[in-house]
Amino acid sequence: MKEKMSYEEAFTELERLVVGIEDPERDLSGIENDVKRAMELIEYCRSAIRGEQEKIENIINKSDLSNENI
Repeated sequence: MKEKMSYEEAFTELERLVVGIEDPERDLSGIENDVKRAMELIEYCRSAIRGEQEKIENIINKSDLSNENI
């Protein structure tokens, strides 16, 4: 995934793709590309969540260290 997008934009696109993939009336042509794109977006979202989780853990760890000196 080359373009820079927010987590919210990626998740919205992913939701749209899932609805299309799950549509029983959908023609199967092009579904492979949609599944590939969905997998890219899933990895992007996971990475974004991991990054935010690390930031939160760092904040908590710094807070725990500073509270020990009180």
